[in-house]
Amino acid sequence: MVMDRYGDYCVIFDADRDLVPVFTTLGQWVGEADNPESIATLIDIYERVNGGDA
Repeated sequence: MVMDRYGDYCVIFDADRDLVPVFTTLGQWVGEADNPESIATLIDIYERVNGGDA
């Protein structure tokens, strides 16, 4: 399992799972990306819905 940061967001990569959990650095749940390539899209949607404040 590996944790990585995307600016104000944390993601957890787990070789045993296809889905990638995404949280803000403050611990707010963002969602699960279908794959690593869709992380940016998930973050973009989260910021549009929540006003961009992580």
